Amino acid sequence: MSEEQPLGPALMLCPHCDSTVPQGHFCGHCGAHLSTADPSRRHAFAAMPNEPVVHFNVISTLFPHLPHRRGGPFRWALVAGAVFVLLLVTLSLYAPATAAATALLPALYLLYLYEVEVYDEEPWLLIGATVLAGAVLGYIYATLLGSASSQFQITGDNGTNFLVSAVGSPIVAQVLMLAGPVLLFLIRGRSYREPLDGLTFGAASALGFSLASELTSLWPIITGPLLGSGQPVDWALRLLRLGILMSLVNASTTAVVAAALWLHRYDLKRSQRTWEVSVPVTVLVAFGVQLVLGMLTFVVPELVAQVLVWALAAVALMLYMRQVIHQALLAEGSLHEIGPDSQCPECHRIVPTMAFCPNCGAARAAAPRSSRPRTAAT
Repeated sequence: MSEEQPLGPALMLCPHCDSTVPQGHFCGHCGAHLSTADPSRRHAFAAMPNEPVVHFNVISTLFPHLPHRRGGPFRWALVAGAVFVLLLVTLSLYAPATAAATALLPALYLLYLYEVEVYDEEPWLLIGATVLAGAVLGYIYATLLGSASSQFQITGDNGTNFLVSAVGSPIVAQVLMLAGPVLLFLIRGRSYREPLDGLTFGAASALGFSLASELTSLWPIITGPLLGSGQPVDWALRLLRLGILMSLVNASTTAVVAAALWLHRYDLKRSQRTWEVSVPVTVLVAFGVQLVLGMLTFVVPELVAQVLVWALAAVALMLYMRQVIHQALLAEGSLHEIGPDSQCPECHRIVPTMAFCPNCGAARAAAPRSSRPRTAAT
Protein backbone atom coordinates (compact mmCIF):
# COMPACT_ATOMS: atom_id res chain seq x y z
CA MET A 1 0.00 0.00 0.00
CA SER A 2 1.47 3.37 -1.11
CA GLU A 3 1.96 6.14 1.35
CA GLU A 4 -0.48 9.05 1.23
CA GLN A 5 0.86 12.18 -0.43
CA PRO A 6 0.99 15.23 1.84
CA LEU A 7 -1.80 17.69 1.23
CA GLY A 8 -1.23 21.35 0.40
CA PRO A 9 1.39 23.22 -1.60
CA ALA A 10 5.12 22.65 -1.41
CA LEU A 11 6.60 24.93 1.23
CA MET A 12 9.87 26.78 1.73
CA LEU A 13 11.40 29.22 4.19
CA CYS A 14 11.42 32.88 3.14
CA PRO A 15 15.01 34.17 3.59
CA HIS A 16 13.70 37.64 4.44
CA CYS A 17 10.88 37.18 6.98
CA ASP A 18 11.71 33.56 7.99
CA SER A 19 8.11 32.49 7.37
CA THR A 20 7.16 29.12 5.93
CA VAL A 21 5.40 29.95 2.67
CA PRO A 22 4.38 28.22 -0.58
CA GLN A 23 7.14 27.84 -3.14
CA GLY A 24 7.08 30.47 -5.87
CA HIS A 25 8.79 33.62 -7.07
CA PHE A 26 7.54 35.79 -4.20
CA CYS A 27 6.91 35.33 -0.48
CA GLY A 28 3.17 35.13 0.10
CA HIS A 29 3.63 36.66 3.55
CA CYS A 30 5.97 39.67 3.15
CA GLY A 31 6.06 39.97 -0.64
CA ALA A 32 9.86 39.70 -0.93
CA HIS A 33 11.39 38.28 -4.10
CA LEU A 34 12.40 34.79 -2.95
CA SER A 35 15.30 34.02 -5.28
CA THR A 36 17.13 37.23 -4.33
CA ALA A 37 15.62 37.75 -0.84
CA ASP A 38 14.96 41.33 -1.95
CA PRO A 39 12.19 42.87 0.18
CA SER A 40 12.15 46.14 -1.78
CA ARG A 41 11.49 44.36 -5.14
CA ARG A 42 11.95 47.55 -7.14
CA HIS A 43 11.46 45.59 -10.35
CA ALA A 44 7.93 44.49 -9.43
CA PHE A 45 5.35 47.13 -8.43
CA ALA A 46 3.21 45.56 -5.68
CA ALA A 47 -0.07 46.63 -7.32
CA MET A 48 0.97 45.54 -10.83
CA PRO A 49 4.11 43.37 -10.77
CA ASN A 50 4.71 43.48 -14.54
CA GLU A 51 5.83 47.11 -14.07
CA PRO A 52 8.79 48.44 -12.05
CA VAL A 53 8.12 50.78 -9.13
CA VAL A 54 9.79 53.73 -10.86
CA HIS A 55 7.57 53.90 -13.92
CA PHE A 56 5.24 56.64 -15.14
CA ASN A 57 1.81 55.16 -15.81
CA VAL A 58 -1.28 57.20 -15.00
CA ILE A 59 -3.64 54.20 -15.09
CA SER A 60 -1.75 51.77 -12.85
CA THR A 61 -0.87 54.57 -10.41
CA LEU A 62 -4.15 56.46 -10.14
CA PHE A 63 -6.22 53.25 -10.44
CA PRO A 64 -4.15 50.75 -8.40
CA HIS A 65 -7.07 48.33 -7.84
CA LEU A 66 -7.32 47.60 -11.56
CA PRO A 67 -5.60 44.39 -12.72
CA HIS A 68 -3.36 44.79 -15.74
CA ARG A 69 -5.80 43.13 -18.14
CA ARG A 70 -8.66 45.42 -17.07
CA GLY A 71 -6.63 48.60 -17.34
CA GLY A 72 -6.66 48.64 -21.14
CA PRO A 73 -10.15 50.18 -21.55
CA PHE A 74 -9.28 52.95 -19.09
CA ARG A 75 -6.02 53.64 -20.90
CA TRP A 76 -7.79 53.92 -24.23
CA ALA A 77 -10.54 56.05 -22.69
CA LEU A 78 -7.94 58.48 -21.36
CA VAL A 79 -6.23 58.68 -24.75
CA ALA A 80 -9.54 59.02 -26.59
CA GLY A 81 -10.64 61.77 -24.20
CA ALA A 82 -7.43 63.72 -24.73
CA VAL A 83 -7.71 63.33 -28.52
CA PHE A 84 -11.34 64.48 -28.38
CA VAL A 85 -10.34 67.63 -26.48
CA LEU A 86 -7.60 68.35 -29.03
CA LEU A 87 -10.06 67.86 -31.87
CA LEU A 88 -12.47 70.35 -30.32
CA VAL A 89 -9.65 72.84 -29.84
CA THR A 90 -8.54 72.41 -33.46
CA LEU A 91 -12.09 73.26 -34.56
CA SER A 92 -12.07 76.33 -32.27
CA LEU A 93 -14.88 74.80 -30.18
CA TYR A 94 -13.32 76.10 -27.00
CA ALA A 95 -16.43 75.98 -24.80
CA PRO A 96 -17.08 72.22 -25.15
CA ALA A 97 -13.32 71.57 -25.14
CA THR A 98 -13.07 73.28 -21.75
CA ALA A 99 -15.93 71.24 -20.33
CA ALA A 100 -14.50 67.97 -21.70
CA ALA A 101 -10.98 68.62 -20.42
CA THR A 102 -12.29 69.50 -16.96
CA ALA A 103 -14.50 66.41 -16.66
CA LEU A 104 -12.15 63.82 -18.23
CA LEU A 105 -10.27 62.53 -15.18
CA PRO A 106 -13.15 62.84 -12.66
CA ALA A 107 -15.44 60.88 -15.01
CA LEU A 108 -12.83 58.15 -15.46
CA TYR A 109 -12.37 57.94 -11.69
CA LEU A 110 -16.08 57.50 -11.04
CA LEU A 111 -16.09 54.70 -13.61
CA TYR A 112 -13.10 53.15 -11.81
CA LEU A 113 -14.88 53.30 -8.45
CA TYR A 114 -17.83 51.47 -9.95
CA GLU A 115 -15.62 48.92 -11.70
CA VAL A 116 -13.60 47.85 -8.64
CA GLU A 117 -16.43 48.26 -6.08
CA VAL A 118 -14.25 50.21 -3.67
CA TYR A 119 -17.30 51.53 -1.86
CA ASP A 120 -18.80 48.07 -1.38
CA GLU A 121 -22.00 48.23 0.73
CA GLU A 122 -22.12 51.98 1.45
CA PRO A 123 -21.72 53.66 -1.95
CA TRP A 124 -23.82 56.77 -1.35
CA LEU A 125 -22.37 57.57 2.05
CA LEU A 126 -18.79 57.25 0.89
CA ILE A 127 -19.28 58.95 -2.48
CA GLY A 128 -21.03 61.78 -0.66
CA ALA A 129 -18.16 62.10 1.81
CA THR A 130 -15.52 62.16 -0.91
CA VAL A 131 -16.56 63.17 -4.43
CA LEU A 132 -19.63 65.25 -3.55
CA ALA A 133 -18.12 66.84 -0.45
CA GLY A 134 -15.04 67.73 -2.47
CA ALA A 135 -17.21 69.21 -5.20
CA VAL A 136 -19.20 71.36 -2.77
CA LEU A 137 -16.02 72.63 -1.12
CA GLY A 138 -14.49 73.23 -4.54
CA TYR A 139 -17.45 75.37 -5.59
CA ILE A 140 -17.29 77.45 -2.40
CA TYR A 141 -13.53 77.79 -2.73
CA ALA A 142 -13.64 78.94 -6.37
CA THR A 143 -16.49 81.38 -5.73
CA LEU A 144 -14.80 83.08 -2.77
CA LEU A 145 -11.32 83.03 -4.31
CA GLY A 146 -12.54 84.40 -7.64
CA SER A 147 -14.31 87.28 -5.90
CA ALA A 148 -11.27 88.14 -3.77
CA SER A 149 -8.83 87.90 -6.68
CA SER A 150 -10.99 90.13 -8.87
CA GLN A 151 -11.20 92.73 -6.11
CA PHE A 152 -7.43 92.84 -5.66
CA GLN A 153 -6.86 93.09 -9.41
CA ILE A 154 -9.26 96.04 -9.65
CA THR A 155 -7.57 97.88 -6.78
CA GLY A 156 -4.10 97.02 -8.13
CA ASP A 157 -2.99 95.51 -4.80
CA ASN A 158 -0.51 92.99 -6.26
CA GLY A 159 1.15 92.24 -2.92
CA THR A 160 -2.07 91.16 -1.25
CA ASN A 161 -3.16 89.35 -4.41
CA PHE A 162 0.09 87.35 -4.33
CA LEU A 163 -0.43 86.39 -0.70
CA VAL A 164 -4.03 85.35 -1.33
CA SER A 165 -3.77 83.72 -4.77
CA ALA A 166 -0.25 82.27 -4.71
CA VAL A 167 0.25 81.45 -1.02
CA GLY A 168 -3.06 81.20 0.81
CA SER A 169 -5.10 79.69 -2.01
CA PRO A 170 -3.01 76.50 -2.52
CA ILE A 171 -2.87 75.84 1.22
CA VAL A 172 -6.61 76.33 1.72
CA ALA A 173 -7.36 74.19 -1.35
CA GLN A 174 -5.25 71.30 -0.05
CA VAL A 175 -6.90 71.49 3.38
CA LEU A 176 -10.36 71.39 1.79
CA MET A 177 -9.44 68.43 -0.44
CA LEU A 178 -8.36 66.49 2.65
CA ALA A 179 -11.50 67.34 4.64
CA GLY A 180 -13.66 64.49 3.28
CA PRO A 181 -11.03 61.73 3.63
CA VAL A 182 -10.09 62.88 7.14
CA LEU A 183 -13.75 62.81 8.16
CA LEU A 184 -14.05 59.26 6.83
CA PHE A 185 -10.84 58.34 8.62
CA LEU A 186 -12.34 59.50 11.91
CA ILE A 187 -15.86 58.05 11.63
CA ARG A 188 -15.64 55.12 9.19
CA GLY A 189 -11.95 54.23 9.15
CA ARG A 190 -12.47 50.92 10.92
CA SER A 191 -14.82 49.72 8.20
CA TYR A 192 -12.41 50.63 5.40
CA ARG A 193 -9.05 49.89 6.88
CA GLU A 194 -6.70 49.29 3.94
CA PRO A 195 -4.23 52.03 2.97
CA LEU A 196 -5.45 51.85 -0.64
CA ASP A 197 -8.93 52.73 0.66
CA GLY A 198 -7.47 55.94 2.05
CA LEU A 199 -5.63 56.60 -1.19
CA THR A 200 -8.83 56.08 -3.18
CA PHE A 201 -10.88 58.35 -0.93
CA GLY A 202 -8.20 61.05 -1.17
CA ALA A 203 -8.02 60.95 -4.95
CA ALA A 204 -11.83 60.93 -5.25
CA SER A 205 -12.17 63.96 -2.98
CA ALA A 206 -9.46 65.86 -4.87
CA LEU A 207 -10.98 65.11 -8.27
CA GLY A 208 -14.44 66.18 -7.08
CA PHE A 209 -12.89 69.39 -5.74
CA SER A 210 -10.95 69.99 -8.97
CA LEU A 211 -14.02 69.41 -11.14
CA ALA A 212 -16.24 71.84 -9.22
CA SER A 213 -13.61 74.55 -8.75
CA GLU A 214 -12.53 74.46 -12.39
CA LEU A 215 -16.10 74.42 -13.70
CA THR A 216 -16.93 77.40 -11.48
CA SER A 217 -13.86 79.36 -12.58
CA LEU A 218 -14.29 78.51 -16.26
CA TRP A 219 -18.08 78.75 -16.37
CA PRO A 220 -18.08 82.01 -18.39
CA ILE A 221 -16.06 80.21 -21.09
CA ILE A 222 -18.19 77.05 -21.02
CA THR A 223 -21.43 79.02 -21.37
CA GLY A 224 -19.92 81.45 -23.89
CA PRO A 225 -19.98 81.33 -27.69
CA LEU A 226 -19.56 77.90 -29.24
CA LEU A 227 -16.82 79.14 -31.57
CA GLY A 228 -14.14 81.00 -29.63
CA SER A 229 -11.26 83.24 -30.56
CA GLY A 230 -7.58 82.74 -29.94
CA GLN A 231 -4.80 80.43 -31.07
CA PRO A 232 -5.59 76.69 -30.79
CA VAL A 233 -2.08 75.98 -29.47
CA ASP A 234 -2.55 78.42 -26.60
CA TRP A 235 -5.95 76.92 -25.78
CA ALA A 236 -4.56 73.38 -25.90
CA LEU A 237 -1.79 74.30 -23.45
CA ARG A 238 -4.19 76.17 -21.18
CA LEU A 239 -6.63 73.26 -21.04
CA LEU A 240 -3.81 70.79 -20.50
CA ARG A 241 -2.77 72.66 -17.36
CA LEU A 242 -6.21 73.56 -16.02
CA GLY A 243 -8.10 70.42 -16.99
CA ILE A 244 -5.64 67.53 -16.76
CA LEU A 245 -2.38 68.45 -15.02
CA MET A 246 -4.10 70.29 -12.16
CA SER A 247 -6.39 67.31 -11.58
CA LEU A 248 -3.42 64.92 -11.54
CA VAL A 249 -1.50 67.11 -9.10
CA ASN A 250 -4.48 67.53 -6.75
CA ALA A 251 -5.33 63.83 -6.83
CA SER A 252 -1.70 62.84 -6.13
CA THR A 253 -1.06 65.23 -3.23
CA THR A 254 -4.33 64.37 -1.48
CA ALA A 255 -4.08 60.63 -2.12
CA VAL A 256 -0.60 60.21 -0.62
CA VAL A 257 -1.55 62.00 2.60
CA ALA A 258 -4.74 59.94 2.97
CA ALA A 259 -2.87 56.68 2.29
CA ALA A 260 -0.26 57.58 4.92
CA LEU A 261 -3.01 58.29 7.47
CA TRP A 262 -4.62 54.89 6.87
CA LEU A 263 -1.24 53.13 6.94
CA HIS A 264 -0.25 54.82 10.19
CA ARG A 265 -3.34 53.41 11.91
CA TYR A 266 -3.31 49.87 10.54
CA ASP A 267 0.30 49.02 9.68
CA LEU A 268 1.26 45.83 11.52
CA LYS A 269 4.96 46.19 10.66
CA ARG A 270 5.58 49.82 11.52
CA SER A 271 9.24 49.31 12.25
CA GLN A 272 9.83 48.24 8.64
CA ARG A 273 8.04 51.22 7.08
CA THR A 274 10.19 53.57 4.98
CA TRP A 275 10.29 57.29 5.67
CA GLU A 276 8.65 58.19 2.34
CA VAL A 277 5.24 56.96 3.54
CA SER A 278 5.22 58.67 6.93
CA VAL A 279 2.44 61.16 7.57
CA PRO A 280 4.76 64.18 8.14
CA VAL A 281 6.65 63.56 4.89
CA THR A 282 3.51 63.14 2.78
CA VAL A 283 1.97 66.27 4.31
CA LEU A 284 5.18 68.22 3.63
CA VAL A 285 5.24 67.01 0.03
CA ALA A 286 1.56 67.75 -0.57
CA PHE A 287 1.49 71.27 0.84
CA GLY A 288 5.01 72.09 -0.40
CA VAL A 289 4.22 71.17 -4.00
CA GLN A 290 0.92 73.05 -3.96
CA LEU A 291 2.61 76.13 -2.53
CA VAL A 292 5.52 76.11 -4.98
CA LEU A 293 3.22 75.60 -7.96
CA GLY A 294 0.94 78.40 -6.77
CA MET A 295 3.80 80.87 -6.49
CA LEU A 296 5.44 79.88 -9.78
CA THR A 297 2.14 80.10 -11.65
CA PHE A 298 1.61 83.61 -10.26
CA VAL A 299 5.08 84.98 -11.06
CA VAL A 300 5.69 83.15 -14.38
CA PRO A 301 3.30 84.56 -17.01
CA GLU A 302 4.54 82.46 -19.96
CA LEU A 303 2.01 79.72 -20.72
CA VAL A 304 4.57 77.23 -22.05
CA ALA A 305 6.71 77.60 -18.91
CA GLN A 306 3.66 77.12 -16.68
CA VAL A 307 2.64 73.93 -18.49
CA LEU A 308 6.21 72.60 -18.30
CA VAL A 309 6.40 73.24 -14.55
CA TRP A 310 3.01 71.61 -13.91
CA ALA A 311 3.87 68.65 -16.15
CA LEU A 312 7.13 68.02 -14.29
CA ALA A 313 5.32 68.29 -10.96
CA ALA A 314 2.60 65.88 -12.10
CA VAL A 315 5.15 63.30 -13.26
CA ALA A 316 7.19 63.59 -10.06
CA LEU A 317 4.09 63.27 -7.89
CA MET A 318 2.82 60.24 -9.79
CA LEU A 319 6.20 58.54 -9.30
CA TYR A 320 6.09 59.42 -5.61
CA MET A 321 2.55 58.09 -5.32
CA ARG A 322 3.72 54.77 -6.80
CA GLN A 323 6.36 54.63 -4.06
CA VAL A 324 3.69 55.27 -1.42
CA ILE A 325 1.39 52.60 -2.90
CA HIS A 326 4.24 50.09 -3.14
CA GLN A 327 5.47 50.64 0.41
CA ALA A 328 1.93 50.68 1.80
CA LEU A 329 1.13 47.32 0.24
CA LEU A 330 4.40 45.78 1.42
CA ALA A 331 4.12 47.20 4.95
CA GLU A 332 0.40 46.66 5.41
CA GLY A 333 0.88 43.12 6.60
CA SER A 334 -1.57 40.47 7.71
CA LEU A 335 -1.60 37.41 9.89
CA HIS A 336 0.70 34.70 8.56
CA GLU A 337 -1.62 32.05 7.23
CA ILE A 338 -1.90 30.02 4.05
CA GLY A 339 -5.47 30.16 2.78
CA PRO A 340 -7.28 27.92 0.30
CA ASP A 341 -6.33 27.89 -3.37
CA SER A 342 -7.90 30.62 -5.48
CA GLN A 343 -7.26 32.44 -8.74
CA CYS A 344 -4.89 35.39 -8.59
CA PRO A 345 -6.72 38.42 -10.08
CA GLU A 346 -3.49 39.63 -11.69
CA CYS A 347 -1.77 36.57 -13.22
CA HIS A 348 -4.84 34.25 -13.10
CA ARG A 349 -2.82 31.35 -11.69
CA ILE A 350 -4.40 29.12 -9.04
CA VAL A 351 -2.31 29.79 -5.94
CA PRO A 352 -2.77 29.62 -2.14
CA THR A 353 -4.54 32.71 -0.84
CA MET A 354 -2.05 34.90 1.03
CA ALA A 355 -1.19 38.58 1.31
CA PHE A 356 0.82 38.30 -1.94
CA CYS A 357 0.52 35.99 -4.92
CA PRO A 358 3.42 33.48 -4.73
CA ASN A 359 3.64 33.44 -8.53
CA CYS A 360 3.52 37.11 -9.63
CA GLY A 361 3.86 38.96 -6.31
CA ALA A 362 0.68 41.04 -6.68
CA ALA A 363 -0.74 42.24 -3.36
CA ARG A 364 -4.20 40.85 -2.63
CA ALA A 365 -5.11 44.22 -1.11
CA ALA A 366 -4.67 45.79 -4.57
CA ALA A 367 -7.20 43.45 -6.19
CA PRO A 368 -10.79 44.57 -6.81
CA ARG A 369 -13.00 43.63 -3.88
CA SER A 370 -15.30 41.59 -6.12
CA SER A 371 -12.42 39.28 -7.08
CA ARG A 372 -11.18 38.52 -3.55
CA PRO A 373 -12.06 35.24 -1.86
CA ARG A 374 -14.22 35.79 1.20
CA THR A 375 -11.79 33.79 3.29
CA ALA A 376 -9.13 36.39 2.54
CA ALA A 377 -11.22 39.36 3.56
CA THR A 378 -9.91 41.40 6.38
